[in-house]
Amino acid sequence: MKRIVLLSVAVLMFAGINTANAEGDDLIKMLTSELGITSEQAMGGAGALFNYAKEELPSEDFDKVSEAVPDMSGYLDAIPALGGGGNTGLLGKATESLVGMPAVTKAFDKLGLSQEMVGMFTPILVNYVDEKGGEAVSGLLSKVFSK
Repeated sequence: MKRIVLLSVAVLMFAGINTANAEGDDLIKMLTSELGITSEQAMGGAGALFNYAKEELPSEDFDKVSEAVPDMSGYLDAIPALGGGGNTGLLGKATESLVGMPAVTKAFDKLGLSQEMVGMFTPILVNYVDEKGGEAVSGLLSKVFSK
């Protein structure tokens, strides 16, 4: 009897994990199909833009965005390292401390995405957040991305 209960709990936990991943994959599927990019580029680009929003929004507002996006931490973890690849010179140190839109464009560059792609990502992210969290939450992103 204990085995059945434990197995049932394990199945329910696994189903919950798969559901969260499937929801998070919706955004990746949208980005890859609409923009013709790889999953890695989609994750990293979305992460860079969500990180920009995190920098620009008050923490309570970013928390609302984060709640609407399954696996927000996965997106933020997918941002490519912006360091100078071992370059310890002045330029290498400067790229390590990039923030704001310069960090976004540097991340896109590292992912092999053009700066123009930033403008293609943002409406997709805003629409996705609108579907998941409503107009008030997507409005927070819209304000950040329209600066």
